[in-house]
Amino acid sequence: MIYKLKDICTLTKGAIGIMKAIPGKYPLVALSDERRSHNEFQFDAKAVIVPLISSTGHGHASMKRVHYQEGKFALGNILCAVIPKDDKQLCAKYLHLYLQQFKETLLVPLMKGAANVSLPMNKLGEVEIEVPSLQKQMEIISLATKASEYKDLLEDKLVSQSKDVTKLRQTFLREAVQGKLVKQNEKDGNATELLEKIKRERKKLGVKEYPLPLIKVEELPFDIPCNWIWSRLGEACQLNPRNKADENLEAAFIPMPLISQRYNESPRFEIRSWKDIKSGFTHFSNDDVVVAKITPCFENSKAGIIRNLPNSIGAGTTELHVIRGSKYVIPEFIYAFIKSPDFLLNGKKIMRGVAGQQRVPSEYFYNTLFPLPPLPEQHRIIKRIEKLMHLCDELQNRIQQSKIENEKLLQGVLRDALKSPSNILELSHTLEPEENYFAKRKILANYIVNQSLEDDKFGDVKFEKLLHLCEYYGIKRNLNQKYFKKAAGPFDNKFTYPYFQQIEKDKLFIRRKVGQQYVFKKGEKHSASEKYYNYFSDEEFKKIDKIINYFKTSSYEPAEIVSTLYAVWNNRIISGEDISDELLIADFYNWDTSKKRYKEERLHKALNWMRENEFVPDGWGNRIETKTAS
Repeated sequence: MIYKLKDICTLTKGAIGIMKAIPGKYPLVALSDERRSHNEFQFDAKAVIVPLISSTGHGHASMKRVHYQEGKFALGNILCAVIPKDDKQLCAKYLHLYLQQFKETLLVPLMKGAANVSLPMNKLGEVEIEVPSLQKQMEIISLATKASEYKDLLEDKLVSQSKDVTKLRQTFLREAVQGKLVKQNEKDGNATELLEKIKRERKKLGVKEYPLPLIKVEELPFDIPCNWIWSRLGEACQLNPRNKADENLEAAFIPMPLISQRYNESPRFEIRSWKDIKSGFTHFSNDDVVVAKITPCFENSKAGIIRNLPNSIGAGTTELHVIRGSKYVIPEFIYAFIKSPDFLLNGKKIMRGVAGQQRVPSEYFYNTLFPLPPLPEQHRIIKRIEKLMHLCDELQNRIQQSKIENEKLLQGVLRDALKSPSNILELSHTLEPEENYFAKRKILANYIVNQSLEDDKFGDVKFEKLLHLCEYYGIKRNLNQKYFKKAAGPFDNKFTYPYFQQIEKDKLFIRRKVGQQYVFKKGEKHSASEKYYNYFSDEEFKKIDKIINYFKTSSYEPAEIVSTLYAVWNNRIISGEDISDELLIADFYNWDTSKKRYKEERLHKALNWMRENEFVPDGWGNRIETKTAS
């Protein structure tokens, strides 16, 4: 039934001047979400609190939130308490859900005023609301609680996925400076010659050399390609170079270039200007790499490449380190190096307190070991990083979009429940997508089989690996997958076995054992297997096709190798563990004793193929472990 608020509720304005409140033991409800306190209470009830003034004011009607409060509480004098007269007729929590959900259409249009926009209480009393039976109200409240829990769960997963993308960025940067991101080319020459050219150029320019210790073998943190060379950063680059600056130089910190935003979400430098620059300032030019050395900016990787400087040179405070490359060391490679997780972690470890401020000492920048590749490879590395970081950006955007879509879904479910209480049961099922998991996975599995019927090497083992890759790399949807380690790679028996039984029972396909595999043939009612409905988008099917085509006409072995390598790599990303070819291959061999039949050279080639084809995991999904006995 439809009721006016004034007929089923009491409406009472708050009595406490918020700025004059005396802190005490009772909650004081104000406009903000946070509760203040007061030494006296005005109400002892379950109440819905409606603001009587606009959240933004200045002639604009708006309302950020409607509050719910119960027990003894005080209320600010710019709010109104709406309290149901009979809690057997109207539950206050239901009223809160209703007014909060429809405030933009029910409450905001009632606000009036040229400057101080307000909601008259007599107008609030005329607001009409739908009041179903108390049982339906309770069901809607239960649905709202469920939706909130579901939302929190999704939020946690999305936060976790966002962290995984950050880890993925760090992995790419670590592999870049270790020489694992692109192939080496003999035609590039040797970086030893490059370092000699750098030294000759510095001498020619009259660069003052900073005394640096010789590099010892025991210092080397990792192996680098044979055509690279270890140097110290202060040897390969100029640090804090001094330009000839006149006394009236206008200097500026300029915004970071786009490249810095892709490596991680670091804060930007602000545009500022000074005059009368003294020698105590750090000077910089275009293409210089600038990195903050104080905490927390260093740990947050506040850094960038100077671009489009209005003057030929600029200046900044001594809280920055300037790293200048040359025609032999490009700024983008330097930038990738200082963004790499090891550089940041090692610098954080030796921070010192100076004048009450923690900072990285200058000698760290001079002495830190710098892996120098040949110049052509530097360019190839940066080109590859840009491509991979763009993929990370897309992943981050997808996560953000999922957040928005989840919010819309849950708010839509709640709104529909309030509008149509009779459909509460049906709407409740909307929050239980697992009911359709098997059906959706069956559609995906049918598609994989149908696209592979002409492949005479296709069988159940190859099917299992393609299903894993299509779900973990292709569509990346939570369909209640429960993969475990099996000799041939990831395997989900809780889906696969019932699926095989169902397609034979429904006569969609016939399975016959040929050699080591069961092969698929069209069944009597095969046409039913080609109905894909709208479960997957065209974009998702394109990705699935791409995966299937990678392994068409080959034996099951390439699919097994890639599926298993993908799984162990993804496991390490999820757990935040170190990643290298050696570690991934070790995990591959530890997967099952049967994996020893694959030579290490073949696995290295597979990992290179995965990188070249961007078949790289990002930490989506659950870890795949050995199944324990239940």
